[in-house]
Amino acid sequence: MNKIPCEVIRDLLPSYIDELTSEVTNQVIRDHLAGCEDCRAKYDSMHAAEDIPQPEGQEKEEIDFLKKNKKRNRRIVLGSIAGAVVLIAAVLCVRVFLIGNGDDRQWDAANLQVEGKSLSFEAVPTGSGSAVAGLTFAEEAGVVSVKARSVLASPIYPGSRHGEYTAQEEICEIRIGDRIVWSEGATVSPQAAALFETRHEFVGDMPANQETANAMSMGAYLGAYLNELETAQEPYGWKIIMPQEFAASELAQKEQDMDAFGRVLIGLIGNLDHVSFEYGTENGRITRLITAADATTFLGEDIKNCGNNVRTLDTLLTKSGLNLYVRPAQEHEEAQNELWIQIINESDTEVQTFELECFRDGETCSTGAGMNADNTPVHIGDSMWMSVTEQDFGGSPEGASVLEMAVSVTTPAGERIEIPEKLRIALIPGTACSFRLTGNRAEGYTLMQ
Repeated sequence: MNKIPCEVIRDLLPSYIDELTSEVTNQVIRDHLAGCEDCRAKYDSMHAAEDIPQPEGQEKEEIDFLKKNKKRNRRIVLGSIAGAVVLIAAVLCVRVFLIGNGDDRQWDAANLQVEGKSLSFEAVPTGSGSAVAGLTFAEEAGVVSVKARSVLASPIYPGSRHGEYTAQEEICEIRIGDRIVWSEGATVSPQAAALFETRHEFVGDMPANQETANAMSMGAYLGAYLNELETAQEPYGWKIIMPQEFAASELAQKEQDMDAFGRVLIGLIGNLDHVSFEYGTENGRITRLITAADATTFLGEDIKNCGNNVRTLDTLLTKSGLNLYVRPAQEHEEAQNELWIQIINESDTEVQTFELECFRDGETCSTGAGMNADNTPVHIGDSMWMSVTEQDFGGSPEGASVLEMAVSVTTPAGERIEIPEKLRIALIPGTACSFRLTGNRAEGYTLMQ
C-alpha cells in the first residue's frame, strides 16, 4: 500500500517536472505514479509531454541554465534568511551583553573614596542579573561626572566594576549622571540626591510641588490628602487637607511626620513661606502650621539653604528622621500579597546572613532571615531577597500601614552586628523595596534606600 498521500505527491509534481527534486524524492514519486492512476493522470496533464516539443540545441541549454539558476537562487534565498537570523541574534547579543543602556539609575557607587584629586569606587548594579560596563568620566571645575552602561551579566561583564579617576584639580563634587553622590567631603544619601532634583522656585507650580511630595513619599506615611494653595498674597502658603481621622495612639507620630515633611517642602520651594496640615482627631478638626521661621530654628541655619546645597538638605533629613523613611518601591510582578525586600551588599566585607525584625506600635510583629541557599556568603556587589506577608503582621495590614524595621548582619565568622537605627517602612503588599548596605565592621554598617 502506498504510504505517501496523493496531496503530497501532487504538491511535489511541479518541482519534479522542473527537475528540482532530489533523486530519492524522484524515486518516491515514480513509485507512487506507477500505482496511482489519478496522480499519473495529473502528472500527464501537467507534463503534456506528447504535446510539447522537447527543446533542442541552444534552447535546451538556455532552459537547463535557467533551471540551474533557479536552484542556485533558492539556495541563495535560504542562505540569506539563515544569515539574517544569525545576524539579528548577534546584534541582540551585542546590544544586551556589550552595549546595554546608559540609565545611570541602574547602578550605584559603593566604597566611594576621595582623596584630593583621586577617586576610587566600586560600580555596583542595582538590578538582579545586571552588570556595569564602560565607565566614563568628565570633569568641570572640580565636579566629576561618572557614566556607565548597564548590561546583562556575562563572563565579559560579570557584575560590579572597579573605577578609578585622577582629576585635574581637587574634587569637590561627584555625580552619577545627574545625581550628586558625594559633596563637600561626604557621601550624599540617595534620598537627598533624589529630593534635591525636585527643588523649584514657585509654590504656584502644583505639579512641581507634587513631585517634591512624591519624592519623599508623603502620601504613603500621611495618607490621602487634598491641596489648597494660598498664593493670593504674600507670604505664600500650601494647605494640605487630610480628610481622615487619626487615632490617639498614632497622633504623636503623625504630627512628627507633618513637621518633617513641611520643613522639607519649605526648604525646596523657593517662595513657600509656610505649610499647614488639616486633619481629624477624636476631638475634631485641627490645623498644624509649620513656618519658614520655625524650620530655620529647627535646622540651625536658613531653611532655604536646602535648595542651594544638597549637604544642607541631607542634614535636614537626618535631623528630622526622614532619612529613615523608606520610599515605597515599584510594583513587583512576583510579589502579589507579599512585600519583597532586597538588600544589596555594598559594604567592604562579605555577609553570611541578614536578619529582619519588624515592629508595630513598638512591639515585635515579625522576624525573618535571609541567606544564600548554598550557605555561601553574600559577596560584595551581590544581593539578598526576602519577603514578608500580611500574616507576618497579624493578618490584614489595615491600621498598621507603617512599620519599623531593624536589620542586623552576621559575618562569615559568625559575628552578629546590629545596624543601630530602625527604618520606617510603608507596608504595601505587591511591591519591592531595595536597600544598600554600606560601611564596614570597624566603623559600623549603614542601611539606606
